[in-house]
Amino acid sequence: MVAADVDTEVIAQYFGRFANVRRQDIESFVVAGRLRQLAAGQPFCELGQRHHELGFIREGILRYHVTLADGEDATKDFSFAGTFAVSFGSASMGCPAEVAISAVVATELRVWPYETLLALYESGPEWQRLGRRVAELLYVRKERRELSFLLEDAETRYRRLHEQLGQGIHAIPQYHLASYLGIRPPSLSRLRKRIANSPR
Repeated sequence: MVAADVDTEVIAQYFGRFANVRRQDIESFVVAGRLRQLAAGQPFCELGQRHHELGFIREGILRYHVTLADGEDATKDFSFAGTFAVSFGSASMGCPAEVAISAVVATELRVWPYETLLALYESGPEWQRLGRRVAELLYVRKERRELSFLLEDAETRYRRLHEQLGQGIHAIPQYHLASYLGIRPPSLSRLRKRIANSPR
C-alpha cells in the first residue's frame, strides 16, 4: 500500500473513535497533507512560531516542551506514532506557540496547515463533533496530569507512564523522562533501580 492509503486507514480508525466522518472526506484530508522527516532533536514547532501545523505521526516520538524562567528546558508531554501533534492551545487561540514540539528520535509525519483542520470543522456536523471530542480528550488528559502531580509520588507517576508507553519508554532519553516526571535524572536512576529490585 502507498503511504497515503496506509495513513487513511490509520486516521480513519482514529477519527472513528470520536465521530462518523465520511470516508471520502478522510481520503481528501490525507492526500492534502505532505510528508516530513525530522531528525532526533529537530523541531516540529518552535516557541513563538506563528504558523501552526497539524502533524500525524507515522513513525517516531515527539516531545512537547517549554523553557522555564531559569532557562531550563522542561518536558510537558510526549506523542507517539498513530496520533496527532499540534501546539493545541496556541493554535486554537491563533497566538504564537507557547509550547514547542521536537522529535525525540527520527520521526516521520504527515503535515497540514492548522487552517485545513479549522476549515473542516466548519464543513459539517461530524467534523464539529470530532473537534469537540478531541478537545475534551485533551482537557481530560491535562487534568489527569495535573492531579497526578498533586496526588501521586514520582514512583507512582513513573509506573503509570510505563503502563501507558510499554517498551516505548526506553526510547526516551532519561533527562527528558525525568523532566516529564518532575524529578532529576539521578532520582530517576535510583527510582528505576528500586523498581527493578523490588518483588513483583
